[in-house]
Amino acid sequence: MPHLRPRLFLSVCLPLAWLSAALPSVAAHAAGARQAAPLVMCYEDVAQRPWSSPDGTGLNFELLRRVEKQLGERFVYAAKPWRRCIEELRLGTVDAVIAAADDQARRSFGAYPLLADGSADPARALYSDSHHVFLRTGGRGSWDGHTLQAPNREVAVQSGYLIGTVLRERGYRPRELVKSADDALRLLLTGMFDVAILQGIEASKLVRNDPRFQGHITQAAQPYRVLDLHLVFNRATYRRNAQRADAIWHAIAAVRGSAEYRRLAGEAGVQEP
Repeated sequence: MPHLRPRLFLSVCLPLAWLSAALPSVAAHAAGARQAAPLVMCYEDVAQRPWSSPDGTGLNFELLRRVEKQLGERFVYAAKPWRRCIEELRLGTVDAVIAAADDQARRSFGAYPLLADGSADPARALYSDSHHVFLRTGGRGSWDGHTLQAPNREVAVQSGYLIGTVLRERGYRPRELVKSADDALRLLLTGMFDVAILQGIEASKLVRNDPRFQGHITQAAQPYRVLDLHLVFNRATYRRNAQRADAIWHAIAAVRGSAEYRRLAGEAGVQEP
């Protein structure tokens, strides 16, 4: 297995001066946005605090509300199971999905903010998040930052998450039986699995603070992988108005770099660089 070197938790935002130059005229964009139909965005119906909750609260929505205001945009949100969000992005039922990792298969139907070399731009992502390894106390799983050991190479993961694809490519057997971190951790408690790889701060908080898991489950020191999570547009939506999508991505980077949003993130326990 190749060594995965942990990256900084959150990517460095582009300088605001550069963003100002890159953005189209805000006034012109706002005038066009008022005439355009609202963009329908799908997000996961399971809590990924502090980023999102099924009721439409969290840092992602705080950020996107500020983007709406800055650009005169209108967004409509739909909470659905993550697999459904990705499928509806593929079908074009929704214009975008909130917080999707970059993946070559998804690029066939999804548009990401790209750098000149073709890689997804971390500065225009909504945020970066870690996939941590959780181990059942007394079990036979381990992760030292280099090698993952799991009985029968089976690992519990959240349904539809990209980490399942990553594990399959490396010869593991990801078991996508649950949607939430809470449900995955309870599978470890039952002894059904010795290892789970789960995304986000929510899982870490549960293991640290929930009496059900304290002393029974530990989090490995090194994350398994760190991924940037993007606002990804359906390709047909992007082709219809690439300038609109590009302006939204640039505004996301600008808002992430603002003092107001950095304060909100800090209050939620997230440190923007």
